Amino acid sequence: MIVLAIIIYVLLNLAPKWMLKEKYIQMENDFNWKIPFIKLTGFVFSFFIAFLLIFGITKSTKDTYIENKNAIYGLEFNNTLEEMGFQDSMKIKSINGEEIKKVSDIVKRIIIENGDVEVSVEKNGIHNKIVLRDSDKILLMQNNKDNLIVPIMFDSNGENKIILTTKSFGFSDVIDRFKTLCKQSLILINSNPLAYKGISGFVAISKINNFRGYLMILSLNLIIIGILNMLPFPGFSIGNCLISTIETLRKKLYNKKRKRIIGWISIFLVVGFIILRLI
Repeated sequence: MIVLAIIIYVLLNLAPKWMLKEKYIQMENDFNWKIPFIKLTGFVFSFFIAFLLIFGITKSTKDTYIENKNAIYGLEFNNTLEEMGFQDSMKIKSINGEEIKKVSDIVKRIIIENGDVEVSVEKNGIHNKIVLRDSDKILLMQNNKDNLIVPIMFDSNGENKIILTTKSFGFSDVIDRFKTLCKQSLILINSNPLAYKGISGFVAISKINNFRGYLMILSLNLIIIGILNMLPFPGFSIGNCLISTIETLRKKLYNKKRKRIIGWISIFLVVGFIILRLI
């Protein structure tokens, strides 16, 4: 998907030149102020297309989940979470001060939060806090089990009856999902993500088995490319915009061949640096 995202970005970046043709060259030679902004086309539309994909995916599906408040008898935790301090029948009230509405959000929220994560819990009326470190996040991300957390909701027969809530996604859900993918993107391209070395993927997107899932991965990759192009270096959108702005101010173009070479060197150095830090 990263290859497809790169192709989309390159095509978006070249589209103005193809559409304007000779007019683009004339504008560049005349030091038109539209040129610096045109350099941002791929960068802006990478985010825009990613948002449109997320909007379409989100609005075309319904959300089926277990409300945290419906786990009136608390939660049941697997061995990994028990070793971190969680106990069966504990209720999770909040993560880093934010209330948790869905049981399915608990593990995802823990993983994507930066730094130490403070989980507010309650059992038998006694409130406590569990602090999870980066090493704990690694264990959660490496755990492939689906039943890390199971809500306890006994019915009149003493059976654990799961109460599901189904609703249509709203625009706020689109924004939240976009923000979550942005957080995951920042973690992936962070120059020193010590907590995530050796991890093959995030819990939120680790299981892809349908077309919507692949579109979500494409959105993630487009966001990653968009964030990378915020770097003020030659070869990246913001860097190229700054160079074009300087050319416009000084009314003199830099050598195009030299700019391309420096741009490619800059791209390879940044990508290489990120890969090396992840190994």
